Amino acid sequence: MFCQSILRTVASSKLSNVLKSSAKCHKSCVSRRLCCVSPTTSLLNVAKEDRFNCIHVDVGNDDRLKNCEPVGTDAFSHSLSESLSQWQVEGRTAVWLKLSTEHCHLIPLATRQGFELHHARDGHVVMSRWLRTDVSRLPSYASHQVGVAGFVLNEETEEVLMIQDKHRLVRWKFPGGLSNPGEDIQDTAMREVKEETGLQTEFKSILAFRQQHNHPGAFGCSDIYVVCRLAPLTFDLQICPAELEDARWMRVADIAASREGHSPLTLRMSKLVLRGLRKGFDRVDIAIDELPSVYNNTYKLFHRPLAS
Repeated sequence: MFCQSILRTVASSKLSNVLKSSAKCHKSCVSRRLCCVSPTTSLLNVAKEDRFNCIHVDVGNDDRLKNCEPVGTDAFSHSLSESLSQWQVEGRTAVWLKLSTEHCHLIPLATRQGFELHHARDGHVVMSRWLRTDVSRLPSYASHQVGVAGFVLNEETEEVLMIQDKHRLVRWKFPGGLSNPGEDIQDTAMREVKEETGLQTEFKSILAFRQQHNHPGAFGCSDIYVVCRLAPLTFDLQICPAELEDARWMRVADIAASREGHSPLTLRMSKLVLRGLRKGFDRVDIAIDELPSVYNNTYKLFHRPLAS
């Protein structure tokens, strides 16, 4: 009997410890789960207002979500709903919601509360919702892409550098390509010429630009194509084997007088440069000036030179 009593006491003590430990574990798990999936009013805490009375929310800026498992759907929906109600009471115009890739499972929840996909970039998606009752005036995402070509002119020989793409062998064209985000137009022209032909060049002016809607491969965006006049600093052609089939110097006058093998843009640019060679480039050049911006730093302004 004494032994059985001792055994019962020990068993009861161990069971009590197990239950206490289990309760602590459960409480810890619940606490952690609440921290990770219940960002109550946290969207209000990370919201930022812009000068247009719009709210910007980056879900990734919520400290309670950074080191957690995927955010719970019910808790996020509740938090978003509460936040939207508050923003509407405040008379906000619209909400921009930024979701990183690890939070993309929340996209369907946001759409159910009136958000629409606006754009996607590397690593994140941005959604928007117009909060007023009138027609949304939120701007659409990028409407244009910018391509830049280099009219590399050797003024001594009156020749221009022409290339032939591997995937478009019918016509000769100017070297060029798409401008990178934050890249100045003249820098794009010189970079593309260097990448495709190996030549170092110097920017001289902008000759012209064209706008093309429904451009193939632009995902519905329109295309602005800028032609820059460049002067060669080196002459050792080293074509990019992945992009080009050939590159060579051609007389500008021959291109301007030709009727086949060149696009209308190439013909027009050649005639324009030929006019510059004969009458002076002050008659054809578009200059670049740098002016202070009211927003940030400076910007480039393109215009015909002012009369001296």
